Amino acid sequence: MVEKHIKHLLYNHDCVIIPDFGGLITRYVPARINPVKHTLVPPSKKIAFNEKLVLNDGLLISTIAYANNTSKEEARQLVLSFVHEVRSRLEKEQRFELTDIGVFKYNHEQKLVFEYTEGDNLLESSFGLPEIVARPVRPEEPAVLRTLIKERQPTEPTPANKPFKVRLKRAYHVAAGLALTGLVGAALYMVSLQTDYNLSSLNPISLISGDKQTADENTAIASITQQEATFDQSTAMDALEAPETGIAEDAANWDAASTSTSDQTTQYAANEFVSDNEEPVEEIAVPAPVTTTVSGKDGRFYIITGGYARMLNAEFNRQEIAEFGHEAKVLEPGKGSRLFKVSVADFATAEEAQAAMNTYRKSFGENIWVYNN
Repeated sequence: MVEKHIKHLLYNHDCVIIPDFGGLITRYVPARINPVKHTLVPPSKKIAFNEKLVLNDGLLISTIAYANNTSKEEARQLVLSFVHEVRSRLEKEQRFELTDIGVFKYNHEQKLVFEYTEGDNLLESSFGLPEIVARPVRPEEPAVLRTLIKERQPTEPTPANKPFKVRLKRAYHVAAGLALTGLVGAALYMVSLQTDYNLSSLNPISLISGDKQTADENTAIASITQQEATFDQSTAMDALEAPETGIAEDAANWDAASTSTSDQTTQYAANEFVSDNEEPVEEIAVPAPVTTTVSGKDGRFYIITGGYARMLNAEFNRQEIAEFGHEAKVLEPGKGSRLFKVSVADFATAEEAQAAMNTYRKSFGENIWVYNN
């Protein structure tokens, strides 16, 4: 009866302690594939035994008392009797089987060990999920496929012979086209034999384009010549008729420009003098950049979430963790290591790091560990 209650408690609890004997601990096992048997196994619970968990937490005794409607003292006596029976069976037969859970026995060093027997799936979320066998898909025989394709194709009617008149008309058109092509070719050949005719010179397009190009070239040459003559003549007339007053006007304009430039320089110097007397602007302190990479030994204890062979992948993971408000860092590989480790937090002592592990396991899972750099 105690065995039945132990199995029932393992469905809903991760640990069931048998007073003065030990504790049964459950562990989640994900779905897995058997490549040899081609089977898919659903998620389940695997049970382990720890003989150091002998302190009574009252779970088993309270369950038995409530189920049998008895007092806790009577339930405790039932558990003690069950433990006494287990120990006596182990001394006599060297083994004791807990139904649908596992087998207790002594090894060659006379230490109590537990072997889990995979019976009923103790994970409630996988209740009713069987083990699935994947059968290979066999292709159909080629001969059968050819037969099916041939049967499905519609039968095409045999084309009937065309009448004689239609075939004769088609042959007449082909012969007429060939005869016309031969006559045109012969005429062109006879013309090409005449020495007085040049076929290329008879092309009207080339004649028109040639004449137009020649006329354009002549017009351009005449225009350039006329412009050069006009430029030379106007230059000579300007040199002869330039009065002396023009030179004086240019000198006056140059002096005015120099005076304006000097005034602007004096104004700029005055402005500079005023700006020097102004109160200095306070400089804004720029915060120091946050260090995201740790190289070398520093003696601190880091909580590591994963390791990567490439720095780029580690930096991507660090940025994802930093978006949730954690001070993530990347630890460069040390001597004898090739992995870039990503940490979510660091502490000065190992006790502080171990104390914070439970908090970070809620966000990053059970695979995180403490690393002493």
